[in-house]
Amino acid sequence: MLDMGKASGVKSTLQRFGSAFGVAVATSIFASVGTLADPTAVTAGYRPALAACAVMALVGALTALAIGKRPALAIAPGDQTVTIAAESTLASALVVEHVAPEDSREVEMFA
Repeated sequence: MLDMGKASGVKSTLQRFGSAFGVAVATSIFASVGTLADPTAVTAGYRPALAACAVMALVGALTALAIGKRPALAIAPGDQTVTIAAESTLASALVVEHVAPEDSREVEMFA
């Protein structure tokens, strides 16, 4: 259960880093092309900055689709526990759930 907290922290940190990186890229593109001097210069700076943001969003979406899910783990016949696997594409963490015959559940996270 403690690993779930670690995976959540990693996911949160990566989201914040991604946001800061996106803002830094957009700001540097705006600063290199446009200025705040007049409305035409602002528009000239915003267009390429927003186009770069759209490209980064498209690359992120395509990457998420390309990663997909990992296949479920194989279960040996006669095994006393059932193993179900699912992958989180955001945190790239493998979640494995063991269901015991008594129907008690325990969840493990592998980062």
